[in-house]
Amino acid sequence: MTQGMYPLGRLTPSLVRQEPLFAGATAPAGTLFVLGDAGGYAAAAVSGRELLVGRNTPDVHVAIGSGDAYVSREHATLRCVPYGGTTQWVIRNGGKLPIRMPDNAPLLSAHEAPLPGGYTPLYIQGEQLHVVEVLVSDGRRRRGAVSPQTSTGNLRLPLTRREWLVLVAMFADVLAREDQAMPNSWNGTAKLLNTVPGQSGWTDRKAENVVDGVRQRLTSAGIERLTRETAPSEALKANLARVLLDTGTLVPDDLRVLTTGIGNTES
Repeated sequence: MTQGMYPLGRLTPSLVRQEPLFAGATAPAGTLFVLGDAGGYAAAAVSGRELLVGRNTPDVHVAIGSGDAYVSREHATLRCVPYGGTTQWVIRNGGKLPIRMPDNAPLLSAHEAPLPGGYTPLYIQGEQLHVVEVLVSDGRRRRGAVSPQTSTGNLRLPLTRREWLVLVAMFADVLAREDQAMPNSWNGTAKLLNTVPGQSGWTDRKAENVVDGVRQRLTSAGIERLTRETAPSEALKANLARVLLDTGTLVPDDLRVLTTGIGNTES
C-alpha cells in the first residue's frame, strides 16, 4: 500500500452521508475520497499523486462500469497539483464519453477541471448511468459514533404543508423516476396544483414565490448554490432537487398528495 493511500471497502457508506475515517482518524484537509461500484480509495493531498477510475479493474484504483463496454478502461484521472502555495485536485477525462458534474459543463474527452471542495458526484452515461462519488475533505469530520442501538438519523428539512405541496408538484416527474425527468415549469407546476383536490387559484407567480421562500430559507441555513448570485438561473431547480432528495425531504411516496390533497394550504 502506498503511504497516504488507503482502500475503501465495498460496504463503505455513501460519501454524501458520511466522510470515512482516514487511517483511523479524521482526514486532513484536502484528502480525496473516491467511491465506485465495489469500494474505492482515499488519498492524502500530495502533489503529483494520481488515482485512476475506469473499468480496467486490475489496473485502476476505483472500478466503475466493469461490464459496460462504453466506459473506458481508464476513464478518469484524479491528480493532485500545486496550487497557490498548497495543492488542489483536478480531474482529467481520459475516456470517450463525457463526465458530468453538477453545475458544470460536461467534461469532454482529454479535458480537465479542478474538483471543488466537499461532495461531488461524477456521472458517466454508458449502457447505463454510472456514478462515481468524490469527496474532498475540509478536515472537519462531522459524524458521531454509531452503534446497532442508535436511532436512524433524519436529515429531512423543515417545510410547511404549502411548501411541501408545491415542491412535490414541481418535482413530480423526478419523484416518479420518469426517463430524463426534469422539474416542471412554473406554469406546469401551477396547472398541476390546480388539479389537486381542495386546491385552486394557483398561478405561475404564486408557485414561484413559494419556492423562492424555501430557497432563501435554506440559503440562510448554510446550504449553497440555491440563489441567482451563487449559481446559474437554469441550475437552481436542479440544485434544489438534489438537496431535497439527498436529505430525504421529498420521497416518491409524497406523490400521493397530488391525488388525495391535504386541505387548505393558504394558512
